[in-house]
Amino acid sequence: MKLRRLILLGAAFLLVIFKFALDVVEKNVELDLMGFGLIRELLVIASLSLLYFVIDALASRRESTPLRKLGFVLIAMCAMILVSIGLSVSGVGGFDTKNQALVPLDYPSIFLASLAAVAFGIFSIVVFRLLRDLILINRKPAARRNWLIFSALLLGTSLSCLTSRPLDSSVATAILFSFSILFAVMNSFRLPWIVYLTKREKLFSLACGFFLFGGFTALAVQIGTSSLLRKSLLYYSHPLFQFTQLVAIFGALYAGMAFVSTLFHLPTAEAFDRKRSEVSSLHTLSKLVTQVFDFNELVDNVTSMTLQVVGASSCWLEIITAAPAEDGAGASDDGSYAVHVAAMKNIAQEEIDMLVSAERRGIRDTVVNERKAIVVDDIEHDARFVHLKKRRGVAGSLVVVPLVAHTGLAGILYATKKESFGFVRDDVDAISAFADQATVAIENSRLIRESLEKERLYREMLVAQEMQKRLLPQHVPSAPTIDLDAMSTPAFEVGGDYYDFMELGEGRIGIAVGDVSGKGVSAAFYMSEMKGIFQALGRICGSPKEFMVKANEALADSIDKHSFVSLIYAILDSRSGRLTVARAGHCPMLHISGETVAYVRPNGLGMGLSRGQTFDDAIQEEVITLVAGDVCVLYTDGVTEARCGDDEFGYERLMEAARGAREKTAAGIKVEILETVSRFTEQRANDDDLTLVVLKWNGAERRP
Repeated sequence: MKLRRLILLGAAFLLVIFKFALDVVEKNVELDLMGFGLIRELLVIASLSLLYFVIDALASRRESTPLRKLGFVLIAMCAMILVSIGLSVSGVGGFDTKNQALVPLDYPSIFLASLAAVAFGIFSIVVFRLLRDLILINRKPAARRNWLIFSALLLGTSLSCLTSRPLDSSVATAILFSFSILFAVMNSFRLPWIVYLTKREKLFSLACGFFLFGGFTALAVQIGTSSLLRKSLLYYSHPLFQFTQLVAIFGALYAGMAFVSTLFHLPTAEAFDRKRSEVSSLHTLSKLVTQVFDFNELVDNVTSMTLQVVGASSCWLEIITAAPAEDGAGASDDGSYAVHVAAMKNIAQEEIDMLVSAERRGIRDTVVNERKAIVVDDIEHDARFVHLKKRRGVAGSLVVVPLVAHTGLAGILYATKKESFGFVRDDVDAISAFADQATVAIENSRLIRESLEKERLYREMLVAQEMQKRLLPQHVPSAPTIDLDAMSTPAFEVGGDYYDFMELGEGRIGIAVGDVSGKGVSAAFYMSEMKGIFQALGRICGSPKEFMVKANEALADSIDKHSFVSLIYAILDSRSGRLTVARAGHCPMLHISGETVAYVRPNGLGMGLSRGQTFDDAIQEEVITLVAGDVCVLYTDGVTEARCGDDEFGYERLMEAARGAREKTAAGIKVEILETVSRFTEQRANDDDLTLVVLKWNGAERRP
């Protein structure tokens, strides 16, 4: 693309040089060849057309504001004025008139005329291109049509004198020239860009319009009168002269209209700046709603924007909560809500307290109860602020806007001005719009904080769940005479079910299954405590009853009075098959021996419910001698109390499931029971923690 522009620029330069060479030759040799004048004009048109394509390509690549375009035109016009002045004081011989043609008197006249004509040609193209951009801003079909007509008339006027001598006049040219001026006037009214300028930009536009109007008018007069500039343009190219003259006139008309239009728009510039600031601030707030989640940054931005847009002298934002006030926060007279000043601008806490509190019902209570904006035009004479009569200068007028969220009143936004009747309706609308956006932003910030807190708690619970899993046995004891398997699933992330194994020496294995009353975190804490008690007492207690008694003594001092632990503890002699069972208020053990299925229910009291002799007397042991193929199932009430509607899984279904799978391995029996429970509950999640331990006796160890 850059190479293409260089080629076009080089071709235009060669055509200009060739045209200059022909002018020099004609000065020395009078040529009456047919079409020689036409060739000269075509060379000019071709070179300027190539330059137009180059300028258009450069302008299209660089987007600029209307004021930048005006500034560039002003600079270019100043340069042309300097060219005109330089030409007039150059002291060259000038031109003589002969047969309606212009004859240069010396070679410097040819050179300067060519130089000035090329400069004015480039200037006219640049002005034409930039004015087109200004006119077609926010283009409409009528505007585009009028511009195309003007462009066609401009080119038609220039080409109508293609074959005429420089000083010839033509009726067709005059008519086309008149219509060109008419459409130039019509296009001069296309000034949509002025509306969107700020006050400062309008002042700049006013200055540009004034100087451009004067400059274009001076150039149009220079070109239109019998000056050296006019003769130079006519000598170089009659079509170029017409084009340059029309562009200068059009530039003067457009600059004059821009000056007048900007002058009329100037009184409304402040109002437009304010609306623009409001829109910009609302746009910024809307981005804050989705991008900024820091509460302090949000409220600081809200108060700053309110202060800036409505021109308030002070502003503050209060957050309303139903909880009791803390950390110096204020409260309503009846204590029904708490108030916290989240952000304040240009005002002290003491002044805020004076404005919003009163001996009677204050302005804050009114807004909280009515939940609508309140405007106090004259604080000094308002009955609600009678307590401020001795404290003049605090504020003259006040606007109070509630921040109403879907969950209730989130806060109140205040703005004050020193003068009375300082707020107009637009101010109230702007503050209300900010309040609405601020409400959404604050609510989003609160919800995101809650979401992050929930996410943090969830991650902590996952860590706790992983830690609790590590408290359970990572492997089960193994011996040739037994087949053992177990599992535990909490209803929530953590639970209160517990099972454990311990090798007690001499082939004895301790098996414990427990359940803490309740679910969740509190149950998990007691479960971990039970783990420590089991690990500490399991090896030093010779029987299940002794363990139960000592464990209850250790647990009774620390467990909450509303909680208890149920536990079943069995000691298996893996060499003889002797199984000793004790139960502290836990579910009975299911024992399957051949076709006989029964529950083992030794008496016992839940641990933590009582201490001393009452608990000791309640605990009983039961001894079973296992035979080959016997199955023992220890479990928690999460199995038997699994529900489908109002129906519980119950002990009978557990017996049937275990009896049907008694020929399988311990793992197979466990899976069968769990699948039966899952089918019964229709694959719904557990309502309670579920733990299952399956022991299958393979037969006593044979000794050689």
